[in-house]
Amino acid sequence: MKRMGLAISAASDVGRKRPHNEDSHAIWLPEDPADRERRGALVVVADGMGGMLAGDVASRLAVETVVRVIREAAGEDLLADLKRAIEEANRVVFERSRSHPDLSGMGTTCTAVIVRGDRAWIGHVGDSRAYLIRGDVIRQLTKDHSLVAYLVERRELTQEQARKDPRRNVVTRSIGPGEEVEVDTLVSDTTLRPGDTVLVCSDGLHGPITDADLADVVASEDFMTVSNRLVAEANDRGGPDNITVVVVRMGAEEADAGDADEAAPAEKKVAAAFAVHPLLLILFAATLVLACVLWFLNRQASAL
Repeated sequence: MKRMGLAISAASDVGRKRPHNEDSHAIWLPEDPADRERRGALVVVADGMGGMLAGDVASRLAVETVVRVIREAAGEDLLADLKRAIEEANRVVFERSRSHPDLSGMGTTCTAVIVRGDRAWIGHVGDSRAYLIRGDVIRQLTKDHSLVAYLVERRELTQEQARKDPRRNVVTRSIGPGEEVEVDTLVSDTTLRPGDTVLVCSDGLHGPITDADLADVVASEDFMTVSNRLVAEANDRGGPDNITVVVVRMGAEEADAGDADEAAPAEKKVAAAFAVHPLLLILFAATLVLACVLWFLNRQASAL
């Protein structure tokens, strides 16, 4: 059986206009390799709302709760786990808001993605986004819960008009304001391949940068610097909001132990070369011993 390795990169920034960062994000991978293969890698992005520090509290609580619930889950039904995790995050944020008047009305978006094998499982509320990028082709996996997205769907705005509309920050569904929340859940309908990128971000990234430009940066930038480069690009375009991005790159397929006999010929040649080394060492040692014996006998003969 084959499995794909993962590389994960993340960055977050306050942007150029906001006084503090109300975004939160997290990455969780089980420590045990077998458990990691069974349960996958979890990434979460949340964009808080509420003014002062309330948005920061809401996003942090949401992210912490989602990670906790997923860690405690059996991992047998990933979509059900994500739905329950985000619903629990909603309950936690709502209860905190109700018990602390200074946090009243706070809320947050929440987009959580589990990447396992060649699929991505997604739970989503709000206008943060998850994308799949393959080469220079980008596809939005989530649906924005925002006023402008609703108006675009009704063909009352074009996509270009929506990007500049003053109502673009109005979300129609979020974590925290109500006792219950409807959670979108889905499994990617595209089989992930080595080199594919799953990108999860707040609207501070996808707001100022078009989808096509996101794909261009991801395709052209070294993976080690891609998250920071995306944040810098958003800031170069004004940085109107907090910016958070998590990038998951699908690596080369890894062979299980049962596939060891399928090693590449070059690898077998290297192994064979190293296998010869002990014989060379033995031959060298025997030659050295023989030389010492001959030297000793020669000295004895000279003494006589």
